[in-house]
Amino acid sequence: MCFRASLQLKDDIVSFFHEEQCSAECEMLEDTEWLSDFAFFTDLCHMNNLNVKMQRKNQFIDDIWVHFKAFKLKLNLFAGQLAKNDLSHFSRLNSILSVNEEKLKNYEDGLKKLHFEFERRFQDFSAIQTELDIFTMPFNVNCEAVRSDLHLELIELQSNNHLKQSFLNMPKLEFYKSLSKVSFPNLISHAQKISAMFASSSICEQVFSTMNLRNNYFRSRLTDAHLASFLRISTSHFEPQYKELLKMKSQFLSSH
Repeated sequence: MCFRASLQLKDDIVSFFHEEQCSAECEMLEDTEWLSDFAFFTDLCHMNNLNVKMQRKNQFIDDIWVHFKAFKLKLNLFAGQLAKNDLSHFSRLNSILSVNEEKLKNYEDGLKKLHFEFERRFQDFSAIQTELDIFTMPFNVNCEAVRSDLHLELIELQSNNHLKQSFLNMPKLEFYKSLSKVSFPNLISHAQKISAMFASSSICEQVFSTMNLRNNYFRSRLTDAHLASFLRISTSHFEPQYKELLKMKSQFLSSH
């Protein structure tokens, strides 16, 4: 049940607990500090939004880094607003009467610690920021700030208006596939390296879930080769050409 609905039904819930003689639950629902904590953590739905964005399909590592950077900026914004008693982005917390300043300071410190943990845990992203920029926006990156083997190729690329237009109109991977291997070998190699990096562990988790669905008690005779084929089919984006496969069969077995 969402927090807003809980607030609307709070009096009814408290009455029910009184009738059932659930004193502990009644005290909790009438405790302003507990309600404040509940409201604060409910307002932080941005954590769940970040998780959903990370699990989207067909994302490169630079797409994930964009989500992380935006989330860290939001944490800074929220912490700064709480320091000023500004609850613009905390509508549920704002609905709680008389939230004391000490509580708000605790929430502010909590957001700062969360921001620090994101910085620490994902510092590898910051270390390859320039590498990601080359892949994401090759026409805007400073040629002198990149590796020496990319200097001349980036200059050639940025000077070509036709390629610039193609970059704006095509998916990133398709654009790099269209580049001349003779003119841009190092740039293509760099794009291959960045695009091959796993953006998150969600892909692996989905594969394990798929394997668990296939390898169950009723299909215990499946071999490792069968499981490998199932996983390849389940995780592939290619549509099987059933009609073509059927044409290749000269004889069909009918059911008895």
